[in-house]
Amino acid sequence: MFLRTIVRDCLYVNWALPKTSLPRLPEPLTYECHQSESGERAMVSALLFRQTEVQLAPVPLVRLAYPQFNLRFYVTDGEGVPSVVFRSLMVPAWVVPLARLAGQRGLHSASLRYPRIGGGSEDEGWRWRVCAGGRFEVVARTGAQRVETGPNLGSWQATCDYFRRRDRGYLIGRDGLSRVETSHERTTLWPAVVEIGEHDLLQRALGTKEAWPPVHSAWVCPEMPLRFELLKAGQRLMAPRVPAPG
Repeated sequence: MFLRTIVRDCLYVNWALPKTSLPRLPEPLTYECHQSESGERAMVSALLFRQTEVQLAPVPLVRLAYPQFNLRFYVTDGEGVPSVVFRSLMVPAWVVPLARLAGQRGLHSASLRYPRIGGGSEDEGWRWRVCAGGRFEVVARTGAQRVETGPNLGSWQATCDYFRRRDRGYLIGRDGLSRVETSHERTTLWPAVVEIGEHDLLQRALGTKEAWPPVHSAWVCPEMPLRFELLKAGQRLMAPRVPAPG
């Protein structure tokens, strides 16, 4: 399945979690770990964004728009490629059956209330809310380029690239792994300071009641073009950046 979309009003929130608190990964995936005083840490991100102009290759005249929440881990796959694993993918209830018809599995319904960046007063902060059995609420304001706590991944640009510049992702389903090949472009990022409110949704997603750590880093991305191809992990994929034969 090929899909084109423009991501808008995207918030990245990143944490460093103890490896022991994370779920076991299916082979051949392994967590990318970073040493700290309290042991091995692996990076986890919550992405909250609005997909607009969603366009499936088989039906290019049909375009959709809807918000999405996903929780992702940072891993290395069997080919040694830095990748991500999607733990939770949440969208409005009306999107789920449409996605299944298009061949995309693993989506769950949720109530999502997201801001529009540039609309309203930033003094009050932009607020994202997700509700699906648990809640996750976060307020963000623009801030300085800095890491709040946790592993040092290099400069601010290197830190952003660590999380963003990954063109391969994996979905864990009943039929095994599905692989997503994406095409990322450099885009404008605004460093952010975030305040986390209710967050039991994150703990439910990981099946833990442990205290959630402080935020590692965060930023806002007003707009980002995205293209991806979804196939079974065992299938050979053509990278989206490679033009098809004429």
